[in-house]
Amino acid sequence: MERLLKKFKTAADLVPQPVIRHAPEKTPLGVIYFGSTSPAMREALDDLDAERVYLDALRLQAFPFPESVRRFIVEHDKVFVVEQNRDAQMHSMLVNELDIDPARLIRVLHYDGTPITARFIAHAIRQIVQPQLPDARALPRSKEIA
Repeated sequence: MERLLKKFKTAADLVPQPVIRHAPEKTPLGVIYFGSTSPAMREALDDLDAERVYLDALRLQAFPFPESVRRFIVEHDKVFVVEQNRDAQMHSMLVNELDIDPARLIRVLHYDGTPITARFIAHAIRQIVQPQLPDARALPRSKEIA
């Protein structure tokens, strides 16, 4: 078993590394996303930047997770995990594989069968970051945010 664990840890350095996008200003907030959420996430980040809601972003590209994923999470007070899965499997994998406190990770889940949109992501993040502000662009069909 020790030999297999060593192989798994070595593989984390050899898989494609995550792509990190730093916010225009220092921020305690981060977001992790992957796969087909990428185009909508890029647009949502641009929209949020325009509203001065800044997040550092990490796009996962492979598993096992490289050490840089753990560092990214530890460097932020809260990290949103954007995924299109009812059971929040990526959230669970991050908690279990990296031994991360689940309270640091905020689920942004979209699972109604339609593609996730920038509008949905930005709205979900805004609700957590700025709960006291009304959102004029409320979503008509969001499934789950937390």
